[in-house]
Amino acid sequence: MLKDGVKPEKVSFIIGGGADPKLFRSHQRMNGAIGFCTAYYARKDPDRIFNIIKMLPHRKFILLGRDWDRYEKFTELTAMPNFSYIEASYAEYPSYYAQMDVFVSAAILEGGPIPLIEAMMCNVVPVASKTGFAPDIIHHGNNGFLFEVDAPAESVCKLIEQAYQIETDIRKTVEHLTWNNFSLAVQQLLEK
Repeated sequence: MLKDGVKPEKVSFIIGGGADPKLFRSHQRMNGAIGFCTAYYARKDPDRIFNIIKMLPHRKFILLGRDWDRYEKFTELTAMPNFSYIEASYAEYPSYYAQMDVFVSAAILEGGPIPLIEAMMCNVVPVASKTGFAPDIIHHGNNGFLFEVDAPAESVCKLIEQAYQIETDIRKTVEHLTWNNFSLAVQQLLEK
């Protein structure tokens, strides 16, 4: 909009989502798992997820999601000894985020992703494609890493390994992204 000549004072931007800080609590990272939280869709780039898991056999992976049994390589994926596929209720998600040190959002196209905020609220280091609001909340090299949507799995794996070196308190960088604050921001915008 700005590039089309709209005056900056006429434009407002709100991150479209949040997480419940009472549900998604911080934990100490200690060489934990690499996590994904996504249902099975082509736009989530399942082949890149598969390749990342295959390329890092020394790391443990958790995939929270549903419908992955529709993935053509599901049998091969679930046979990998470093991989766990979890279909859990939403209330159980925090217990799985607590097992993660790194969260990967590999999608080609995102509307959020809300799990990115949830994971970061749990002090999990994000490694995410530059889609949705990821570039707005991740400061590359400081509180996580960003990659191009067409990045090969090898590049993402390098960022994952770097993510284990980050000492930043990730939660502090997103603790303002609550559903309550999102609601207040929308109300204030509507009052203008």
